[in-house]
Amino acid sequence: MKTISSYSFLYFFLLLFSITCLFTSCELGDERVGGFPPEGQIWAEIEDLEYTFPEPSGTIPSLLNTYSAGVKSLSIYRSTSFSSTRTGNFRVLLTRFDFDNTTPRKLDNANVRLEFSQGNLAYIGTGDDLQFEILSIENDIIKANFSGTLKNRDNQNQQIRVRNGALHIKIRRE
Repeated sequence: MKTISSYSFLYFFLLLFSITCLFTSCELGDERVGGFPPEGQIWAEIEDLEYTFPEPSGTIPSLLNTYSAGVKSLSIYRSTSFSSTRTGNFRVLLTRFDFDNTTPRKLDNANVRLEFSQGNLAYIGTGDDLQFEILSIENDIIKANFSGTLKNRDNQNQQIRVRNGALHIKIRRE
């Protein structure tokens, strides 16, 4: 009898330990589960793979995450970090965009351009299929959601789908 109760206690302890490990292995700070990226990042699901673009990037620093009030354009560049298993660069370009209108709104897709590059492949999305929604603009920090189909720059028949895109970026004004 004593042996059975000690096995029951051991079974109960292992079950409790397993449940505890299961819940603690899912980090509470993982914003991807129903959340939003931390400031400075872009998240996107590209062809069913999740990408995080945390690093500012771009060949022209003056165009890096800047809002030009003169021509009302916003340019945001980000790339994956060097330690990432999924590499790439992402760019959002908004034209005829009033950054000081903080009303949450969907932008006219004619004024939105999304770009994703990976190695020698470059994909560009413009036009009817793109969706870009401003959630908030406060203290020069923009939060937005986006999605759309991007076409290969060299072969228009090759396309990728961007879903569940979100950005949370502090903008520098020029």
